[in-house]
Amino acid sequence: MTACADPPYDQFDFWLGSWHDPAAPAAEHYAVRRTAGGCAIEEVLTGGSGQIQGIGLSGWDSERKQWRQLWADKDRIVTVYTGGPVGDGTFVLTSEPKGGGTRWRYTYRNIRPDGIDAEYASRGGEDGPWTTVWSGHFDRIGPAPK
Repeated sequence: MTACADPPYDQFDFWLGSWHDPAAPAAEHYAVRRTAGGCAIEEVLTGGSGQIQGIGLSGWDSERKQWRQLWADKDRIVTVYTGGPVGDGTFVLTSEPKGGGTRWRYTYRNIRPDGIDAEYASRGGEDGPWTTVWSGHFDRIGPAPK
């Protein structure tokens, strides 16, 4: 058993495995696994071309009592997200403000062993409305890679 196998370190375990959005090219997928002795979660997005499109590294921040994720992608975008489970059964990660005060939010909902619904949204400033940029579904296509 790893040092980070119990709550709250297991809250993001639903995302472990290989995932595909049926609306995306057939070869595009996410591979999500535990790393760093089980205390971090690595997420790799491989595009339809077979090239890595983005990488995320998430971990439970015991000092701040929240999940933190660093995401970097092929478009030279680096984003820091924070968040975690919400009382309604969703798991929400919200970015720190980017240029112009824009925030990004990733919401996982309807979390099931074989599928997850997700939504990516943005908003300008602290009080602006959230605007959905992408909404879709992921099917689990494999267990977590070793």
